[in-house]
Amino acid sequence: MHHAVRHADGVTQFELTAGAGTVTVTVHDASPLPPRPQPLDATRPGGFGWQLVQDLSIGVRVQVHASGKTMTAVVPRPTRALPQG
Repeated sequence: MHHAVRHADGVTQFELTAGAGTVTVTVHDASPLPPRPQPLDATRPGGFGWQLVQDLSIGVRVQVHASGKTMTAVVPRPTRALPQG
């Protein structure tokens, strides 16, 4: 969402959907420009969000349409409770 706020004039819609062992994150924004990977540079903040989304997800899709774009990422989630401690 930070990318949509910073680079695409804001989020127009945000959805979270729980599935069997996954969470699907869908973000709609008003920019038709697809996300672009940035070169990693330890001397400046940011620039790694899109790579992080791709690394953490089991599926990523970007759909460009007349009113902007929709980015969907399917993220695995634990299917059982984590131990306390």
